[in-house]
Amino acid sequence: MKFRLLYEGPIAPRQRASLSDIHAIRLALAPQLRELWRHSPLRTEAEKMLQEEYDIPTSKIGILETRGTTVFAPLVSKRLDLLCELEITFLRRQAPGQLIGDGGDIDNRIKTLLDALAMPPPSQQKHFENASSSDPIHCLLQDDSLVTKLSVETDRLLRPAKGEYDLVAIIGTKVTASRLTFTNMGLIN
Repeated sequence: MKFRLLYEGPIAPRQRASLSDIHAIRLALAPQLRELWRHSPLRTEAEKMLQEEYDIPTSKIGILETRGTTVFAPLVSKRLDLLCELEITFLRRQAPGQLIGDGGDIDNRIKTLLDALAMPPPSQQKHFENASSSDPIHCLLQDDSLVTKLSVETDRLLRPAKGEYDLVAIIGTKVTASRLTFTNMGLIN
């Protein structure tokens, strides 16, 4: 399964990004991932997977997990035996490759973005103890160890500046199964 996510806004280098900065990116991407579950091939599996546990003869495949009182719904998870490849394009109003300047280098921004694409780790549970909504926060990854390939490109953003931050990240995603059984579920082509 292939799809693209779009993020427009700041991405601080990992050493300067706070947990709230990372969570803000996660929340900005969540509506796109929620929408993805409304379309084929995920739509047919959504009811059984978007719950705590769903029994099939050999395993439980519900994908919801909690951190504190906050519920997360990672698409790519160990429980589903899925992996993903990412092709990220950063567009800025500077020349290609100039993601270095004010905001830090490319690899530290990628670390921030990967943290935002994933659920928060259990060690951050205390930061999610006061959930204001019972709706799950959709995210791409259970954790970033499920990324098997990563490529990054920078290019010039040619539109007029919009607001204080002018960074667009296009996140091309390819989800693959590491076992043949999930091909039979229709999730993977």
